[in-house]
Amino acid sequence: MKIKLVNLYRNSSILYKIMFNYIIIILLTVITLSWLNFNRISKSLEEVTNDHTLQMVKQVQNNIEFYISNMEKTINYISNDKSLLQYVNQSYTTDSEKKILEDDILYLFNNYSKTELDISGILFTDSYGNYISNNMKKIETTPLNNDFWFRKAVDSPNEIHLFSKPIGRNVRSIYDYYSADNVISIVKAVKDSKENFRGVIMIDMKLSVVEDIIDNVVLGKSGFLYVADNKGDVVYAPVNKIVYRIHPSITQDMQPQNNLHTIDNKNYQILKNYSNYTGYNVIGIFPTDETMSIIIEVIMYIILYGILIIILAIILSGLLTRSLTKPISKLRKLMAEAENGQLDVRFESKYNDEIGKLGKSFNKMIESIKNLINIVYIEQRKKRKAELRAFQAQIKPHFLYNTLDTINWMAQDYEADDISEIVTSLTNLFRISLSKGKEIITLKDEIKHVESYLTIQMARYEDKFDYTIDYDESLLESRVIKLIIQPIVENAIYHGIKECEHKGHISIKITKIENKICFIINDNGIGIDKETINEMNDMFNKVRDKTGKYGIGMFNVNERLKLSFGEDYGIKIESIKGHGTTIKILHPIIQD
Repeated sequence: MKIKLVNLYRNSSILYKIMFNYIIIILLTVITLSWLNFNRISKSLEEVTNDHTLQMVKQVQNNIEFYISNMEKTINYISNDKSLLQYVNQSYTTDSEKKILEDDILYLFNNYSKTELDISGILFTDSYGNYISNNMKKIETTPLNNDFWFRKAVDSPNEIHLFSKPIGRNVRSIYDYYSADNVISIVKAVKDSKENFRGVIMIDMKLSVVEDIIDNVVLGKSGFLYVADNKGDVVYAPVNKIVYRIHPSITQDMQPQNNLHTIDNKNYQILKNYSNYTGYNVIGIFPTDETMSIIIEVIMYIILYGILIIILAIILSGLLTRSLTKPISKLRKLMAEAENGQLDVRFESKYNDEIGKLGKSFNKMIESIKNLINIVYIEQRKKRKAELRAFQAQIKPHFLYNTLDTINWMAQDYEADDISEIVTSLTNLFRISLSKGKEIITLKDEIKHVESYLTIQMARYEDKFDYTIDYDESLLESRVIKLIIQPIVENAIYHGIKECEHKGHISIKITKIENKICFIINDNGIGIDKETINEMNDMFNKVRDKTGKYGIGMFNVNERLKLSFGEDYGIKIESIKGHGTTIKILHPIIQD
């Protein structure tokens, strides 16, 4: 019986398999969740609640550190201000110069107070107790260098110091609506270029900054956050009677997590995060009975939703599975048609789900196959055309080759050696050009072909130019496409050297670079302008179409190389107007 049921399941359609699996999963999920151990759920939710609370506590701490860090940056900017440095170094000789520096410093303080809305006041005090401030003044005549905040900065000049609600200091705001209860004082020493102590900068940051951060955070229904310093004294706390029932020693000695305390016969979870930068503790408090009520509520909802889901699962599973299997069947049918060579089929879907994306991938695959077929067809046609042009160019020299051979013998009979040499070079030129119809020849023959061509041209132009050919002898038996150097040399003579007034020189260098043969043909002719060079290189790389104003020699060589060996091979031109041209050709190393 068991084997029959297994075989029945295996042989069923995907539609029924999905329906069956869907219903079984829902049933198992509901039953499992309903019978989970209560303590396990309780612990999990407690951990989640604690983690969430701790993350919020850390985020608040980060926000406070961010604002304090901005204040410290402002202090650093002010400390490095040119006018302030001149003032602390007493770089003035008259009272008027001193007054100008003081005005500049006040202007700087006012600018920061206007742009940094969190600042309620800025004050600078030198080591003698003299001070400058845009909106703070002394309360008593006692020098400010006797104040507690000044002494603290003197004792630790490399650190930033925070004073929450700095009551008892000898300064106050000129505005009635700001008092020591409404600010956090941020203090840091000022040193000159020689690291000597010169004074202290104090910025009063509005306590409303911390208030806004804290009040925007909600912990459950009755939880809250507050901030305390490293002594346990409250920096800021929302209006809540629980805060003042927590003794400072509790928050100082407790661990960051899992701290249960009973306050007014009610259990509270207390979490804290300490900042080494500010010295503040951000503390989160929430009653534990809220977690228990959530646990009971979650379990009840799980049971209720489970019953509803089981009912809906039976109804919707059929509709769902049909919506999934129908497009799969359609895609399978289209694939079968594509296998039979029908490349015009396309999968159409109204949705962008996984099946829709699979259908789009199928469409792209079919389109890519069609494009590849077209590309191969076009490239083969181009290659055949290039071979045909090369073949047509080979047909014409047959008659000339035989005639020149006769002329060579006649020149030798009359001892006309110079004529014989030129005729021999021309004969070699035609012989290698023909190469019995072969497209691939040895590098040695290619070098001999260009030498024959240069011999003829030198006889024609006499002392107009000379040439050198350097090559790696290990490459001589390598096979290359024929007639790739001569068109480049021809361009160098007719478009480079012919137009220049000085004696020309053509250098041909053939070297090995990795698995490639590199031909470098250089001339000292008139060169080519940058715009033309860029245009020709774009044509070689098929970035733009070839125009009719350029000849076909180099472009034919470049096209033959790319069609035969790929886009990594071909021609590149470099030139400086008036200083010559260099052409590089890359060709693969081919051995017999």
